[in-house]
Amino acid sequence: EAALKGLGNAEEEVLGRSFLEFVHPDSVEYVRDLHQKRLSGKSVPDQYETYLATKNGETLYCEVMVKNIRYQGRKAFLLYIRGLDQRKKTETQLLRSQKMEAIVSMASGLSREFNDCLSILDDYALNHNGEGAPSEVTPNESLKRIEIIRKKCSSIRDKLATLEMVEYDETNTVNCDLRKIIRDSVASTRYLWKEDAEERGIKVDVKTYLRDVSPVEGNPDELKNIFINMILNAIDALPGGGEVYLTTEESAGYAYVYIQDNGVGIPDDIKDRIFDPFFTINDGSKVGLGLSIAYAAIKRHGGEVEVMRHKGQGTTFIIKLPIAQKHPSPKAGGAKKKINNSQILVIAEEGMVKDILSQLLVNKGGKVTTAYADIGWVKLLGKKKFDLVIADLNMSNLRSSKMISKIKKMHRDRPIILVNAEEGEEFGADLVIGRPLQMDRVLSLISEVLSKKGVA
Repeated sequence: EAALKGLGNAEEEVLGRSFLEFVHPDSVEYVRDLHQKRLSGKSVPDQYETYLATKNGETLYCEVMVKNIRYQGRKAFLLYIRGLDQRKKTETQLLRSQKMEAIVSMASGLSREFNDCLSILDDYALNHNGEGAPSEVTPNESLKRIEIIRKKCSSIRDKLATLEMVEYDETNTVNCDLRKIIRDSVASTRYLWKEDAEERGIKVDVKTYLRDVSPVEGNPDELKNIFINMILNAIDALPGGGEVYLTTEESAGYAYVYIQDNGVGIPDDIKDRIFDPFFTINDGSKVGLGLSIAYAAIKRHGGEVEVMRHKGQGTTFIIKLPIAQKHPSPKAGGAKKKINNSQILVIAEEGMVKDILSQLLVNKGGKVTTAYADIGWVKLLGKKKFDLVIADLNMSNLRSSKMISKIKKMHRDRPIILVNAEEGEEFGADLVIGRPLQMDRVLSLISEVLSKKGVA
């Protein structure tokens, strides 16, 4: 009776009809697939959620529970359907409330940070215009204060930009040694948990127990930033001193990092808010972005983070990151093998590409010829057949396009690598490398291009 009321049908309109006829068109394929698998004896859930279509065309969100029965001596299925619209509405309201609370917290944090900056600027403006009390601050000191404000605002802007990113830049990813990154993170924070803590009369120890784990593919700077923020958060939980432990292990295709402290722990009333931007339990001296930034970076790397609280015994954060696939980027030795004896033309002005990259290629056994972008390179291409052309083009898109077209005409089957070219792929380049240059990765990419073209 309740089902008839919800669907808006009379009993005679329902009897003898297939359940699929009442399923919303957008959900029919999903429900049919479950039903067919159940008929064939495959393992499927006995309970699922879907949408039904009422007689007047409205959508009804519901939960379906299926039970195998015998009816008149034949195998049959008994369906129990429960409407979930009210639950979904309640969940939506709760989610909206939580989002609003996070927005309010974030707005409060932004207001607090920028008010500090504006307060200093207001004082400077009043003194400068003669409206305030006489100031003993010299112009140089005022400029220094303004520079501090600029850096603080820039730091907040950069952190917000980091939170906004959904995916990391795959062009800057390498196979990362987690143990090395963690050790570097511990070293980078030493001034806080060692020297600064001792000055405050407390003792903080950061200890590592790092088991072997497979490499993790990702951005090494972002990964390091994750652990720096997690360590700083653990130190904040030790106002009277204590210990922080970092442990690694590998299981079922994932690398796990455990960050444990024996500090004050996380109260129940804030446990669900610790990753919200600008949320902090400090006295306003901290921005409250550390855990938010770490969480965002973990998600960008396909990972997860879990929090375990031990009442009166501190907190453990468990970071789970997928290990790299079994086809890592070419190592330095592989790069040397591919680059060795390759004829490479480098077209560039004076600078890193022409000087440092050229020398690195020579060190790997490459036969490198250099030329300026405006002169000489056409004659060189006419005289010699090169295996690869690397062009550092700091010029207009039109001139870049003409240069690449000319290179392709003279050496149609030879690969071209562009450095610092935003639209290089449209010009027909085989690879575009952006700045700043990470030389190890650049050498690996050059090796890959040569290998794919069958040059080396």
